[in-house]
Amino acid sequence: MIELKDFVYELHRYADQTHILKDKYEKLSNEEKIMILKTAPVNQPTPEEHYELVFRWLEKVQSEFGVTEKEER
Repeated sequence: MIELKDFVYELHRYADQTHILKDKYEKLSNEEKIMILKTAPVNQPTPEEHYELVFRWLEKVQSEFGVTEKEER
């Protein structure tokens, strides 16, 4: 169970980073966003899409395993 809590803790940190990246991406001009997306790997979601996916994953893990933020570490 300790390994699961460690994983959820790191997933939470990862989700926080995706939030920061999404915020920075949203501040770019449309031209800069296009440039960034052109350099992304094939099938790479945008920072906004990635943020949504990661947070949904975190919420599902927390819900299904009953691990809350206070218990994560």
